[in-house]
Amino acid sequence: MAKESSVKQQLLELAIETINELGEPGIRVSELAEAVGVGLPTLYHHFGSREGLIEQAQAERFIRGLRENAVQLIALLENCTTKKELLAALSKTFDIRRSAQRSDIRWQRLNALGATYARPALAERITQEHDAIITQVALALLPFQRKGFIRADVDLVALIAWYNGIVMGKNLLEIGNSSVNVAEWERIADEAILHALFGS
Repeated sequence: MAKESSVKQQLLELAIETINELGEPGIRVSELAEAVGVGLPTLYHHFGSREGLIEQAQAERFIRGLRENAVQLIALLENCTTKKELLAALSKTFDIRRSAQRSDIRWQRLNALGATYARPALAERITQEHDAIITQVALALLPFQRKGFIRADVDLVALIAWYNGIVMGKNLLEIGNSSVNVAEWERIADEAILHALFGS
């Protein structure tokens, strides 16, 4: 079973890499299967079809960066005992998520989101995965809300979903030579999320 899981993961990773480099048209199932050293029946066993492979790859492209962010933030929150430490952990996370080094991850996420057009199963999977992750982060923040560090009237799940949208919106500034002052955009984004969390 472990070998089957490994083969499935290898096929999925290769599909993700191919989509990142060539887009969905670059997916040639026979070439992927050959590269992993399996036959087409194995690929179809794991994914059902070329479309099934693409949908799983797109879902993973969307959710992988969010999952990593959530794990990092939750680890930082575990060490927080004061509001000041909470603010420092959140600020560090915000900086990382918006950094230029994460631009490719944001682009992959946006591309995967676009791939949901006319693919209700993919849209549903991405929605479910996103909901699970933002709920996990909200639960990690809930103790701080109960302590009064975070505003009591804030729906943490909705706030995290909103912030994810703000971060994805940074792609508009990264498309080309935007005239928008990125530092000012980041300052406004920080001010908005911190106000939403902590009030004035």
